[in-house]
Amino acid sequence: MSSGGNPSELPPTLEELRALVIQLSSKNAQLERLVKDSTLDSRMTAIIESSDDAIVSKTLEGIILTWNRGAERIFGWRADEVIGKAINILIPPDRQEEEPAILSRLQRGEWVDHFETVRMRKDGRLIDVSVTISPVRDMHGRIVAASKIARDITTQKHIQRELQQAKEAAEIANQAKDQFLSILSHELRTPLTPVLAEMSFLEQVPDLPEPLRANISMIRRNVEMEARLVDDLLDLARISRGKLQLRFEVVDVHESLRAVVAMMQTGIDASGLELTLALRAREHHVWADAGRLQQLLLNLLSNALKFTAHGGAVAIRTADDSDGRVRIEISDNGIGIDPDLLDRLFNAFEQSDRTRKFGGLGLGLSIARSLALLHHGTLVGSSPGRDRDATFTLDLPTMQQAPRDTAALALHPTHKIAAGFRVLLVEDHNDTRAAMCRLLQALGCQVVVASSVKEAMNIGDQQDFDLLISDIGLPDGSGTDVMRHLRARKIRGIALSGFGQDEDVQRSRDAGFETHITKPVNFQTLRETVSRFAVDP
Repeated sequence: MSSGGNPSELPPTLEELRALVIQLSSKNAQLERLVKDSTLDSRMTAIIESSDDAIVSKTLEGIILTWNRGAERIFGWRADEVIGKAINILIPPDRQEEEPAILSRLQRGEWVDHFETVRMRKDGRLIDVSVTISPVRDMHGRIVAASKIARDITTQKHIQRELQQAKEAAEIANQAKDQFLSILSHELRTPLTPVLAEMSFLEQVPDLPEPLRANISMIRRNVEMEARLVDDLLDLARISRGKLQLRFEVVDVHESLRAVVAMMQTGIDASGLELTLALRAREHHVWADAGRLQQLLLNLLSNALKFTAHGGAVAIRTADDSDGRVRIEISDNGIGIDPDLLDRLFNAFEQSDRTRKFGGLGLGLSIARSLALLHHGTLVGSSPGRDRDATFTLDLPTMQQAPRDTAALALHPTHKIAAGFRVLLVEDHNDTRAAMCRLLQALGCQVVVASSVKEAMNIGDQQDFDLLISDIGLPDGSGTDVMRHLRARKIRGIALSGFGQDEDVQRSRDAGFETHITKPVNFQTLRETVSRFAVDP
């Protein structure tokens, strides 16, 4: 070492070198953080500026601090026109109270999430927006500002309003259609009632010449067919809207099949058809709506009879199926089913050129399939082809329960099954009243008639009756008024009406009627219903 050297230029000690390295490392780390933060800020700024949504920040007093391009596009204001101004310039006059409420929530540290409201553009046009507003905190956790993201949902809201208006219009149209169908049903059924009642009565006359009896039966069958067409239209409307109501109970499938055959027996005989019944199922009780199950079976049997030529054969078979189900087969040796029709067999209004000539609306099988599904069953159709028979197979889950005892009904002769039964018949339609009175008297009933609510109430207050049979639509009120008035006298009731919607049936039940029969009244149905009341007082 030179003796003339400066002591200050001596090499640094190890400790001094270590301290220098630490200092340089710290500065480098700070530099890295600054670069990183600068890069992050640049990226965030780019993201905010490229967003289609309005991204805005404001003070807790509602003064705009930042304004991105999305905000300029949505609200029409440039950043230099709004920064420093109150956010209220975006709020319509009738919504100014929203901002103080929002600021109050932000000062409490709350978020305002997806708040849908209306805001005003620079040109004065109102737009629908969805806003999310959140508090902004400083490094010490204090709330110092608020950030707001607003999305223009004007188009979405417009579409929603149009859909809502369309829905409301459709509901109004459906209500009008329901009302029209209900009135149409009533007006079509009412004149059919006396015709069907009179034909049913004449068929029972013992000494009627057979050719005349056959003509009367033909008239009755066609009147009943007309009534079923009306019912099919109403049922299709109810099923399509999910408004068909079912009342479940334990039902004997074999009993239902025998009842359906009995209803169609005259037509079977007139067509010279051979009907075979092979009811071999050991388990044949199902959980079903008795009336709708009978309708399902009636549609299937009617279909078989319709497409089977004079002198042909129809077979009804039941058997125990697997997994606790009963299988019902209705087959015929009629015109068969074209292969290309099998896939469309259960479509509403579906008819081929061959089947159209047989008449009808093409609704029977569609309604039958829908009713099968509502009973947790299946219905399928099969055929080897044209002119080679057809088979429809219905399968339903069975119930392990005995049927109701109907033995009491068999103890009464059919012609006087309600002998001495006192009936108050209320009906304003003269022909219907006369025909119904004759039918009830033929069953052995003692009948007193009335044609208005007032008359029925007066008679009911003065005399005792076992049964009230009343039309619903009366000139001075409703048959439900009569039922409510006389219910305290322990009288039971059957409602008669040309209105057969589920709502009509429910109103009848609410008034106290135990049964609702839709016009035109089938003699067999009336006989069975009255007999049930007569033997089960």
